[in-house]
Order: sequence, then C-alpha cells, then structure tokens
Amino acid sequence: MKLEFNRLFPSINFIFFDEIDSTNNYCKYIAEQGFSKTTVIVSDAQTAGRGTKGRNFYSPKGTGLWFSILLKPSIPINELSFLTLLTSVALNDTLKAFSINTAIKWPNDIILNDRKLSGILIESKINNNKLLEYVIIGIGINVNLNKEDFSDELKEKAISLKIATGKEYDRYKILKLFIFNFENYFNKFIDGNKKFILNKYKANSFVLNKKVNLKYKDKTKIVIPIDILEDGALLVKDQNSNIEKIVSGEISLRVLF
Repeated sequence: MKLEFNRLFPSINFIFFDEIDSTNNYCKYIAEQGFSKTTVIVSDAQTAGRGTKGRNFYSPKGTGLWFSILLKPSIPINELSFLTLLTSVALNDTLKAFSINTAIKWPNDIILNDRKLSGILIESKINNNKLLEYVIIGIGINVNLNKEDFSDELKEKAISLKIATGKEYDRYKILKLFIFNFENYFNKFIDGNKKFILNKYKANSFVLNKKVNLKYKDKTKIVIPIDILEDGALLVKDQNSNIEKIVSGEISLRVLF
C-alpha cells in the first residue's frame, strides 16, 4: 500500500498503521523530530481520535478513513484559516465524485442527509519568531460503518457512506482521489487563485442563506449566514437585520427553513 501511494504521489511520504492513538498526535511527534517532506499518516483505527473543541472522534477499525497531513506551507500565518476552506472543498469534491450528494457545513464538516459524514481538524505550531513552523490537517470520513457501529448519541448526528447508499466503498480509492484533489487545490492556493476555491466553498455550502441556530460566545441565536469571507469567517444577519462577522462558532444542523 505504502509503495503504491508513494509511487502515485512522489512528493509525499505515506506511513500506514493498523492502530494508533491519533494520527494528529503522530504527526506532532514527527514534526517535533524535524521533517523535510509532506507526510500523510493513515491508520486503520484510532484509539483516541480527536475532533474540534476537544471532542473525541469515533474511529473504529477497518470502517473509515482516519488520516492526517503534515506540511510546512510557505504562507503567512493570517492565511492559515484558508486551509480549512481548501481542505473542505477538496474533500467535498472527492465524495461527490462517488455520486454522493454532500455539502459543507461551516467551518469544516461534510454533511450528507443532514448528518455528519466527515470532519476536519487543523492544528499548527507558531515558533518564537511568529512564523508558521508546521500545519497538521486531520481528517476522518465515515465510510463503511453500519448504524449499530455508532453510539445512541451519534446515531442521530452521524452517517456513513454505507448507511446512506447501502454499498461498501474502497477506502483507499477515496484516499487517492482526495490526495489528488488536495494537491490540486493547494497548488491553486499557492498560485494565488483563492477566489476560485472560495467560490466553490460557497457553492457547496450547507448553511448559506438558510435560517439556522448559531452558538457563539456562550449564546444561541437565530441567524441567516449571508456570506463566507476569504479569512474563513462567516457573515451573518440576525433577526434585527444586524450584520456580524463570526470567526468561530457552532451552527446547529437544524435548518429552520
């Protein structure tokens, strides 16, 4: 498997595990040892997978794609948030290629049938000179999980490709296409073609121009997202027609109309 991926993507180093605590954690370990080449860590299972806001990310053996990308992009720190948009678009494109009708829920989830199919966790380290030392992009995709594989809580929130379509998928075929798409969009980003990527993100948004619940600064309010900005922020309009820029927050999947 490793040889096949390294042949297809010679500029990337691939490392495969049967089981690991967290692919993001292993990327951090490699990064702290010093690395010179973009590296992708893939594990058949994670015992302590991590999601956003410190949540656990359920990643059982042999059922999903659990992997992380370690890279050192030559970009300013203030452009780091664009990697979330870029990764979301690459992932959404990949899944749509398998005739899956996915959408992107701001900022970094992939939604199918109103439930979470995939999540993205981006972590980075800034050195003492306030320069970007490395970036880790963690991705989890629920591929061949059955409904009974999820906890009672997750059954109402999560979905897999198999649950949605009744078919099993080749996980590594999905991974190959994602890496291809990611490289393509990353090169566009480096070449300054951010507008193309941003427009694709907006065109595939799950939330734009819908009334949703927004949890923000310990408050919950009803808003309508009206735009997504280049810095990754969400522009929303509240019930009094006030416009606000949201840098981070959580949008309920419950669309109100």
